[in-house]
Amino acid sequence: MKRMRRPRALKALSLAACLCLLGGCTASIPVKDSNGSVTLPPPRGEYTAPLGDAGESFAQTVMLCLPSAQNRQLQMFPERILLSHSRHPADYTLRKLFSFTGTTAALPLTDKAQLSLSPGSAVETSGQTATVNLAAGALALDNKERYLVSRAIANTLTQWGDIRFVNVLVNGRQLGVDTASTLPLGSLTRTGNEDVNALWEAMNRQAAPGTGFGSVATLYFPAKAGRGVLAEAQAVNFTGNSLPQMALALLQALSAGPQTLPNAAPLPDLVTLLSAEPEAVEQPGAAGRTLRLRFYEGANEALISAGVPRSILMAALTFTLTTFLPYTTGIEVSIGAEQVNAVVPAGLYEGAGEEIIFERGVMQRSQFAHFLLDECSLYFPNAFGSLSRTSRAIPYYQTFNPRYLFNQLALGPVNTDSVTGLSAAFPAPPRDADLLGISRQGDASLVNLSGNLRGLTAGLSAEREKLMVYALVNTLSDQRGIRRVRFFIDGKQEGTFAGSVDVAGEFLRNEGIIRQP
Repeated sequence: MKRMRRPRALKALSLAACLCLLGGCTASIPVKDSNGSVTLPPPRGEYTAPLGDAGESFAQTVMLCLPSAQNRQLQMFPERILLSHSRHPADYTLRKLFSFTGTTAALPLTDKAQLSLSPGSAVETSGQTATVNLAAGALALDNKERYLVSRAIANTLTQWGDIRFVNVLVNGRQLGVDTASTLPLGSLTRTGNEDVNALWEAMNRQAAPGTGFGSVATLYFPAKAGRGVLAEAQAVNFTGNSLPQMALALLQALSAGPQTLPNAAPLPDLVTLLSAEPEAVEQPGAAGRTLRLRFYEGANEALISAGVPRSILMAALTFTLTTFLPYTTGIEVSIGAEQVNAVVPAGLYEGAGEEIIFERGVMQRSQFAHFLLDECSLYFPNAFGSLSRTSRAIPYYQTFNPRYLFNQLALGPVNTDSVTGLSAAFPAPPRDADLLGISRQGDASLVNLSGNLRGLTAGLSAEREKLMVYALVNTLSDQRGIRRVRFFIDGKQEGTFAGSVDVAGEFLRNEGIIRQP
């Protein structure tokens, strides 16, 4: 832990050390006095300042949900695999699950198909929900086998604390659990070692036509300011299992809004804006079906009043409906007499201004890949002289990228953050080039900053300098497995940031400096 550096008698130093131990060291920070004298040397460590961003792999034991060799029931088995610090472990864990060849204790997940993620896709993580898109090889499985595989995938992914719900698609479609593809799988949660046959039978008892049922569905809500969409899983009641009935229930749930998302924008009442019942349209061959939605002309004005761009609504509808509705490859939307055949998104992090064209008016979830966001945590100074945590919606695949998080912190607060009224961590925003390198060794984040930072922060008071440093420390240590941060300036652990806070040594996460408004 960082120590206070003040010229005192040995007795005073001993007393200060005792007080630090009694009160916890998380709020302490190294400070040089006006004459620069130092009483205690900084701790030494074998660390090298990073140049560039190192994404080294590391070995970790994870749990794989596999059929037991003894009774073929799903159980969790430990397996050592390589993971990346800069990416969510879901992708690597699933690849190991799919390639597992068996031991005396555990069987391969299936011997009926070659399982893999769909080419070019990754596990989508947003709002404690993961969506897995399997390649076409999973089509070789029958409904029951695919259900077992889906349960195993869900149990494997929910070992990570930020995933509670799992959707399983094949070639971008949710295939359902019955032969007619009318009963949705829904968003799966973790189960124990129950007999998968009993779970399967309970699921199929809901398959009677016209029977009402309840299920967990992943809904995709517009993020504030039209930046994209955020996922949230909710329990939804359905009056029946026809496609139009299920679609209406999902539209009602979307219109009611999210239950936990702080960065979502409200939608107008989509059901009252419909000019006709949703209609299922069978596609030629085995391409699946689409869902046709017709809205009144007034839907345009309702969207403008709600501050929801048309492109964002189309993304929310497409993600929500194709993720839940069985065998649905896409949706078709008309507003008044106009069929929506293209959109030009304006506020996205990536792809803004690029026209998206829908062939034959059919929107598919893959066309909205840039729209999916997740929330990251950032820490900014507040009016109380401490830090507050705020969440910000960013592209889901960037939530583990420390450089991206540094740049988001450098931007300062924005009006779409979950907590407003905060101040910038830096008196002037550093550039991306001011982060010379960032890497990870064990549970330590190594941050190499350019000397330009000292020019940007010249004149900061000791308190403001402390807030700036711990805004960085707490933001970076919010990542899985990070407990401490080491800073370098131009490759050296020498001097101070802006005159008071010593660069040398280590900084632990400081919970005591956080105060929520």
